[in-house]
Amino acid sequence: MSYPPQEYDESKSNTVVWTATVLLILSFVIGLLIFPPLYEAPKGEAASTVLFIGRFHPILLHLPVGALIVLSIMELACLTSTGEYRFGSAALLTLWIGAAGSVLAVLAGIMLSREGGYTGGNFTLHQTLALVGTAGVLLALCLRLYAMGQQNRELMHAYRAVFFGSFGLMSLGAHFGGNMSHGSKFLTEHAPEPMKSQMITLEKWMLSMVEPPKASANESKAQPAVEPVTPAPKPAPATSVEAPPSKTLPAPNPNLPPASVPSGKDKLVFQDVILPIFAAKCNKCHGEEKQKGDLRMDTFESLLIGGENAAEKKNNIVPGKPDESLTIQSIVAPIDDDVHMPPEGKDQLTPAEISAIRYWVQAGASATQKVSDAQFPADAKEALPQ
Repeated sequence: MSYPPQEYDESKSNTVVWTATVLLILSFVIGLLIFPPLYEAPKGEAASTVLFIGRFHPILLHLPVGALIVLSIMELACLTSTGEYRFGSAALLTLWIGAAGSVLAVLAGIMLSREGGYTGGNFTLHQTLALVGTAGVLLALCLRLYAMGQQNRELMHAYRAVFFGSFGLMSLGAHFGGNMSHGSKFLTEHAPEPMKSQMITLEKWMLSMVEPPKASANESKAQPAVEPVTPAPKPAPATSVEAPPSKTLPAPNPNLPPASVPSGKDKLVFQDVILPIFAAKCNKCHGEEKQKGDLRMDTFESLLIGGENAAEKKNNIVPGKPDESLTIQSIVAPIDDDVHMPPEGKDQLTPAEISAIRYWVQAGASATQKVSDAQFPADAKEALPQ
């Protein structure tokens, strides 16, 4: 079926728009070939120019969102032949702007991921749904152009089905991106109860397709908290002579050999072991330039002070008591808990890094303790400087 001839008596070839669309699709494909999507930590350091462009991702993504929301309203008006006649060209221009903005935002996001620290189910879904949604919007653009040229109403309906489906996928992807920045309960926390349960169920189902079962993740997080205790009884008789120095829980005598691995008597536990862990995994959100929750972790003094949840209680780091320290509680909490840090989708601390931090707190959270004097547990060896 075609549109009424009295309303569509001119051929709509849209040659200029077709040319621009083909160039846009080629740019998208070439961009993906140069910067293929990563789903694991990047190997090597990205160029400064790449990271500079990547950091425009949070700004660029608002362009396609706004354009495609406006287009969704316009398409409702274009459902009738009269509405299409009046607003079809404007809808096409809006669609092209939304498609171009989507391409720019996706490519900038992929460049931003080269910075590192982006992993997990939320990141996987955020990136994948954005890629599929953008490809769908580009396909929808081609379908609308062809339908307008052929004046074909049925093909226009197919275009709208592809467009709304693709925009829905992009919206879901944006939700998982929000989870990465604000935590998994950011959108659902204040939702009406019936809607809340449905949203959480759908989210968990989607995450289950791209990440291991939560139970496995929780077990691996819980292990570092008890591992330093379990090996202690076995070798104690053989090294009972050195028992007095090792009264702290995570510093059993059998682990003395790993403690001597690092070289250099001037290396300090906090400065050369603990602080680099925080710099790699925590300080993008809790450093000099950005302090989420008023928490800084880039200096010894600010770490002891804590943030908005710990400053008054002075329990961010409790010397000698890792289980009462808010930092330890956060890094060993289940990964799907909003208390867990770093947030899901960010680079997580390894068991060795958690064990090293626990030992440092248990040993008194000193700023001057030397690595050569420390008695790290064996499972912290991988986190020690070589």
